[in-house]
Amino acid sequence: MAINTEHKVTLTEGEISVILFNLEEKYGHLLDGEIPEEVQTIFSKLEGSVDRYYDKVEKAQAKQPIGEW
Repeated sequence: MAINTEHKVTLTEGEISVILFNLEEKYGHLLDGEIPEEVQTIFSKLEGSVDRYYDKVEKAQAKQPIGEW
């Protein structure tokens, strides 16, 4: 099995938050060019996953009819 073989993993938002928080704690003081590319890629994938989820939720909510009072 190659090191670049992709795997699909299900994580909760809380688990993703823990990973992102720890990456920020460890590498947040460094400038972008100093952060290992692998870490930047992982961070972007995780953050992007959460962002896409909330974009999807926001679009679904926008389609919901607004009730009259």
